[in-house]
Amino acid sequence: MVNALATQLGTKRTDTLFSGNELAPKPDRKGKSNLIAGKLDNIAISLKLSPYDSGGNYKGKLLPISRFKIEPVYVICPTSFICGTLDCQPRCLIQSTRERDIPMVTLIKDHRVHQDVPVLMGKCPRCETLYVADHERFQDTSIVQNNFKRVYLNSAKYLKIGKSLWVDRLFATSVINAMYNFHASASAYAEYWNNTFGTEQFSVTRPHIWQAFVQQSVRTIAEECGIDVEFDDGLNIKEVTTQAFSILGENGMIRAADRHACPECTQKRNKTSNVVFDDPAAVVGMDATDDNIPAMTLTHEEMEIDLPQITSDDNMDIDTIQNITMVVLDGVVMGPQVNNF
Repeated sequence: MVNALATQLGTKRTDTLFSGNELAPKPDRKGKSNLIAGKLDNIAISLKLSPYDSGGNYKGKLLPISRFKIEPVYVICPTSFICGTLDCQPRCLIQSTRERDIPMVTLIKDHRVHQDVPVLMGKCPRCETLYVADHERFQDTSIVQNNFKRVYLNSAKYLKIGKSLWVDRLFATSVINAMYNFHASASAYAEYWNNTFGTEQFSVTRPHIWQAFVQQSVRTIAEECGIDVEFDDGLNIKEVTTQAFSILGENGMIRAADRHACPECTQKRNKTSNVVFDDPAAVVGMDATDDNIPAMTLTHEEMEIDLPQITSDDNMDIDTIQNITMVVLDGVVMGPQVNNF
């Protein structure tokens, strides 16, 4: 019996192990390869990926694996499956919508468009708190009756930026970086994304980009402060920015600028520029040819330019100079400087 088993596994009879009173064969390298190859062959047959039929006849070359057919089915659902309120915890959630009423939306994940993605929402049967993938909606009974609040979750993986459009945090972060690094407007980034990743059947618009910018900004600042901000439910995007500034704006004070003031960043407004070039050749933006541009009389090193000089941090008068404040600029677009020469 042992010899027959050793022959079937492709092992040598002399290479054995003793386990108790039983004699167990130890497969050699060739036997291990045969075992692995047999298992892989059985898996290929089960998945119908073998080019041979049950009789060992060659059927033909296998077609390439379609990534579309093996792509996972995405579902947007809450990150929590139990109610997080103190009175209900750990009460489980129920599905708030019937199966026939589950919304099918468009999801942008890794800059790829996925259609017909279901959105599931959970609801607590006791306190009726609604749990969605990007926010939670609850009733605030401490103020007035039927006053609902919405909590923006910092841990949300997907954000709703349209009536039937959801995006991942990578998309929202790209919007933030483009606006800050390239001074791109919402319209400019929408055009860039459509030209790069969009299709004939789907494209994003300027309101979508602005929604992603506001929601990602609010969550980034709130996460830095260590809180999940609460807003009144049903606010439009302008009202969201107003309440976000009142909660996170710190009355216009930039957190990094608290108790800081120096001559470099707190200067009086000048009606005219401190840099005045008397040489006509030094004027930038002249529409002239090489023939009518006068020669420079002085080099740049010889020109006397009256610029503010900062010697050291000891000269900073923090008590007399006001702190730096910030304001919210909505719709202001600043383009990069262009050198025509």
